[in-house]
Parts: sequence; structure tokens; C-alpha cells
Amino acid sequence: MQIGIPRVLSFFYYYPFYKTFLESLGCSVRLSPPTSAKTLDRLSICPTDEPCISVKLAFPHTAALVEAGVERLFIPTLTSADRYSYYCPKHIGLPAMLRNGLELPPEMILSPVLDWREQPRRSCESFVAVGRRCGASAEAARNAFFKAWRFQNYFQQKMAAEKWLYPEALERLVGVKMFRRNRPYNPQADFCGALRVGVVGHSYILYDYVAHNLVERLREHATVLVPEMVPRRALSRALSAVPYGRELWSFEQVIAGSALYWLEDSLIDALILVSPFECGPEAVVEVFLEREAERRRIPFLILTVDEQSGEAGLVTRMEAFLDTVSGSAAQRGGAAAAKNKTLSSTPARFMPPSLPVKRLLGFPNLGRLGAALATLFNADRERAIAPLPVTKRTVELGAELAPEFMCYPLAVTIGQMREYLEAGANTLVMVGGKGRCRLGWYAELQETLLKRAGYDFEMITIHSPLPLNKNFRPFAALVGRLLEDRPASKIISNAWLAYRKAVYLEAAEKLLYKLRAREKERGGADRAYRVFEAELAEATSLRAMQKSFQRFQEYCRTAPRVEGPPPLRVRLIGEIYAVLENFVNHDLARALGSLNEIRIEVETEITVLNWLRYNIFHTP
Repeated sequence: MQIGIPRVLSFFYYYPFYKTFLESLGCSVRLSPPTSAKTLDRLSICPTDEPCISVKLAFPHTAALVEAGVERLFIPTLTSADRYSYYCPKHIGLPAMLRNGLELPPEMILSPVLDWREQPRRSCESFVAVGRRCGASAEAARNAFFKAWRFQNYFQQKMAAEKWLYPEALERLVGVKMFRRNRPYNPQADFCGALRVGVVGHSYILYDYVAHNLVERLREHATVLVPEMVPRRALSRALSAVPYGRELWSFEQVIAGSALYWLEDSLIDALILVSPFECGPEAVVEVFLEREAERRRIPFLILTVDEQSGEAGLVTRMEAFLDTVSGSAAQRGGAAAAKNKTLSSTPARFMPPSLPVKRLLGFPNLGRLGAALATLFNADRERAIAPLPVTKRTVELGAELAPEFMCYPLAVTIGQMREYLEAGANTLVMVGGKGRCRLGWYAELQETLLKRAGYDFEMITIHSPLPLNKNFRPFAALVGRLLEDRPASKIISNAWLAYRKAVYLEAAEKLLYKLRAREKERGGADRAYRVFEAELAEATSLRAMQKSFQRFQEYCRTAPRVEGPPPLRVRLIGEIYAVLENFVNHDLARALGSLNEIRIEVETEITVLNWLRYNIFHTP
């Protein structure tokens, strides 16, 4: 059986594993041709323009293999590389994207799962299932899996020990020919072996066509270090010095860990990050690397590439950067290493400042959640600034500091935090939790970016208390710091009040959506809801909340309704922040529910409480 592997994404990390596994089953392996200008001309077969260039490239590469007549495609689902982290979601969803986008039959793609975090046994068994589909016995498939994994480990160790680039290692150990240019890229390049340049980025960017052979070009000027040259133990040591370093996305761990290792041990004179346009996970890493390079006075360059990136512009920026680096390195001389070593003696940690004399909290709002949080913090005294609405100015303030390719909610929440700090807050509260989404890294990014901009505050990050046997004590200690001198009974009482407010708000919102679609006097439901919302915000007892909700219920029950057919029911889906934050979605629920031409009842299951039920408490 001939099986095709697209020369994209995980090919640039795990091809030795894939090839060994398939050939051990008796299959022949066919690679798609290397990316070229012709490949870029076919990017239009990607059904959306939203993904990064590496995902877009997967479509023409896969289509080329299908057109070449391969019997099956081998595109594993990469979920997690260890028990601490996940891969970027694009690696998790790639097989489904290709299957649906190219309209391939389900059996065409062989997609075993690598998931060492949640279902480690499933990883081996899913490869065994693929082996059975290829005609091998379960035992033969299992042996092929372990043989391939051993070879992958050997490949990585040998590559690091010999200081090979990934394409060099592929050629020497796996037999994949690498591109070699017959003449220099820059005949006038003046090589300086003493100048050490670290280059980080995803291998599927560094060694693909879109990077215009950047690493090879740099090698004509300086000694170049890349992530695959760093031993695993060194990566782990570097990441352990950074809070949550081991919980970065798997390939981002390689990027951050190698750069931090070089910076910590003064092994480089300059650092270059090559990043694909619109790569969110790499935008997270960018902030931390920029901070660490600045701490150690190491020049840092970010090169962003996509299908529109011109070779001339990329090369010009690289050479101008090298000219600057060469001059500064010569001025630093031998003192640079000693100075950098001194600076690196303090590990990179997010240490809060001393506690303020009087704590005044600020917290990013999400939809109507602010009223509940204000109840938790302000039930018996003023401890938090009242929730601030998101406005155009909020977004502008956030966009000034947020990395270009991070998601929109980060910019909005940074803007909110700036407004809270301007209003007098000295402590900011943010949720944490490292997983597939970038949300788990917001707190670290927000703290870094705001303090770099000159703000003085303490950041408190709240993580889930579950599982209780592991996380409840640190969770309780953190809540105790926030609520300080309140007795436990008062904290529990306030938390219950806050929860009931959230329940009433969500229940009232459902009634609002129903009445909007049927009311005879347009706008009446919204006016009644605003009254209810204001009363609920002021309520300090369960009885007061209940009475306010009952009044709103009664209004919804008795308000005059139009006659006619039932309204059209429209369900809102999407990213939770975009669905819940009305300014961000341009108040879409109200706009739909208030249309004169057609009556629409809006529905949504995306609420804060439902998110907690499904993701934290795991209840239906």
C-alpha cells in the first residue's frame, strides 16, 4: 500500500517516526513535493483565509498526493506530547480540516492520535488500529510503533549531538535529500564565526519555502544555532526556570526553551524569531523572549512571514540586523558574557510586588459576569471598582500594548485593565489555567505588557480548584489573599450570593430573548431588563434578588405580544468571549431580536455557567 505524507507541519518534526512506522508495516511512503511558487499558487483550495500559512500549505500538499494516486494519507492527530502540555489546536484539528476542506472520503486519511496527557494508552492503540487497516497484525503494528518511537528518539539525540539542522539530519539518517544551492546566496558575505546568532521558530517555517532559506543565508555570516541543536535536558532545565514553562504548547516549548537556554548560558550574541503571520501561540512566546533578551541586552529581531512575504525584504531586514549586531558585539567584547551571566543569575519569574496598604481590585468583565464578581468582592465593603463597560477607547488602549497576532480578547482585556488602573485599582484579578486555548496565558502576558508600560500593580491569577486533592489548598489560599480579613462564613455567603446573581442574570437573559421576539411595543423588554439588572446589582440578599427576578418574570408574562406565526429561532455559537461581550459582537443578540422585518428569537448555550459546568465541574 502506498501512503502519502504531506510535507508540512509535523513532517518537520516527526517524519522519522512516521516513515519508520509505515515501512515497518510493509507500506511504501510517498512525500508531497517541497513547497514552491507553484504550491503557493494553489493556496486558494484552502477554504478559508483565516489560518496561518503552515495550515494553508497543508491543503495543496495534500491535494498533490491525492492527485498522484496514493491509496491513503497519513496525517496523525497531535494532541499532547507529555502530561503537562498540548499541541497547538491546528495540529489537533488538521485531519478534520483537510478531510472536510478537500471533501475526502473518511477512510482516505489515516489519523492515529498522539495524546500522552489525557489518554496515553490510546496513542499506541490508535497506531495499532492503523496498522490493522494496513494489513498487519496487532502485534506487528505494536512492534512497529515502538520501533519507530525508538528511532525518533535516536534521531533527535543524534541531531542535537552533531549540531545538525533538521534537513541535514533527514538527509543523513532518513534519506530525504535536502536542497543545496550551487553558489553563495551573498558572495560578499563576510563570515564571522565568533558571532553567534540563535534562530528560533517552528521547523515547518524555518525550513520551508516561505522562509526563503533564511537559516542557510545566516550561515554565510555567522555561527547559527537552531532549536534542534539543544539537548532535551537543556530544554527542560530552561523551561523549569519559567513559571508554567512546561505547560506551553509542545512546539512552543522547543522555541522558548532553546532561546532561554542560549540566553541563560550566554551562548548567543543575537536572537531571531521567525514567525508565521497570525500565529497566536508564537505571539505568546514572543512577549517572553523579547523581555528576556532585553534583560540580557541581546539584540532581538522578529521576522514575520506568510505567502506574501518577499525574499528581498526578508533578506534586507536580516542583513541590516546583522550589521547592527556585529557593531554592538564588537563594542561589548569579552565583557558581554560576564555581564550576561550576572544578569542571568536571577531566573525569569513573575514575582508580585509587596502588597498594597489598601487593596482595590480591578477585573476584566465578561458579558454580565461583572455584577456577580462585584458582589463577591464588595459584599460588605468597597474592595473592587465597579465593572467598567467595554468601549472603543478600551479597545484602543489594549491594542497599543497587545502583540499584533494575539487574539482580540487579549487586547480588550488589557484595555480594561488599563482603565481599572487609571481608576485607582492597585490589584488586578485574572483567571488562569493552561490548556489548548491562549486564555490560560493571558495573565502572564497582561502583567508583562502592563508593567513594561510603567504600571505598578499586583496581578493575582486564579486557577481552577479542581481536582480538589491537588488544587484546592492553593486556590483557597489565593482567595484568602483576595478577601483578606473576612471570616470563612462570610466568604462562603458572598460566594453564594454571587453565584445566585449569575444564575438569575442568565435566566433573565433567556426571558429577554423570548420577549424581544414577541413583544408588541419594541424596546419594552430591554427597558425592563435594565431595571432588573440595576436592582440585581444593588441587591445584598437572596430575598431581594428573588423579588427583583419575580418582578421581571411577571413583566415578561404580562407584556402584550403580537399575533402571528412563531418567531424564527437563531442560535448564536462561536468563541465564548465574542458571544458574551456585547461590544465585541456589536450587540448581535439585541440587533437580531429587534429587527422589524422578521421576528427572531435568539438562543445560546454559550454562557459562563455552562462553561463552568462542562469544563470545570464536568456536569451535563
